[in-house]
Amino acid sequence: MRLHPHSSVQGLIPSEVQNGNYMGYIEQLSTLVPADSTIFDVYATDKPLPLGGVETLIGSIQLEGSFTSTKWGDENMFFQHQTLFDDLALEPSWTPYFAQHSLGGKCPYQTML
Repeated sequence: MRLHPHSSVQGLIPSEVQNGNYMGYIEQLSTLVPADSTIFDVYATDKPLPLGGVETLIGSIQLEGSFTSTKWGDENMFFQHQTLFDDLALEPSWTPYFAQHSLGGKCPYQTML
């Protein structure tokens, strides 16, 4: 699956960190992204491209109103992520088409926190 920024919001959020504040983008989202914007197009690929996989637009993610932060969202919202290794266990022939690396169990964003 691939999330691609929708053309209507590309370039709205600066890519550089403002004043060393890594969480500053939260404030930027509520002021720079218009209400009801489509923010991502969602694509899925049925198998690795070298094996004849086809990428298909399967949907979009759109705001209902404006971005806002909430105490519940900040403290309780959780998304379950499944690792690629679960998929590769089901389709071992895909293994050569995916980069294999390890961060020793550490989050890749740990250096930013």
